[in-house]
Amino acid sequence: MTPSPDPHQPDLPPTPRPTVGPRPPSPPSSPDGGVGGDGGPPAESALETEIGRVKEPARLLRVSTMARSLLDEARGLTLDEHARDALQHIHTRVVEEIGDSVAPELRDELHRLLPSTSETLTQSEIRIAQSQLVGWLEGVFQGIRVGLTLQQAAPPSLPRPPAPGPGTGPYL
Repeated sequence: MTPSPDPHQPDLPPTPRPTVGPRPPSPPSSPDGGVGGDGGPPAESALETEIGRVKEPARLLRVSTMARSLLDEARGLTLDEHARDALQHIHTRVVEEIGDSVAPELRDELHRLLPSTSETLTQSEIRIAQSQLVGWLEGVFQGIRVGLTLQQAAPPSLPRPPAPGPGTGPYL
């Protein structure tokens, strides 16, 4: 027979009883003390990887700001052949400058964004190339932001205890 519910007592879940037996496995820890339960790298190495791909962040920021400004300015203008040729040359120089500021794998990715023709591009082609470049730069910066966020969200690593020197330890 079950006891009748008391209207003055709240419904509480049953209290768990301690069990005897093996404990569930704990998440694996990485050598630096971080926990990588999904088998992936800890937040610090993700940040180091992403930031390590950018050799000169200040230079990259300056050039990307210039590229975005150039895109904004060129958006509303009608460009003659001379202006299109100048913008195409500037676009190529910007890609070279950015390439010097990033790791080789990003540089290769960046060079695939260059137009494959040596002829002067049309207004639309120039705007598309500039938009691709600005979008690519935003992707690089987003990767860095994610790495920084992961670093901030990661639990702080505990300092390692100093290794015992000679003459220290138990006396036995």
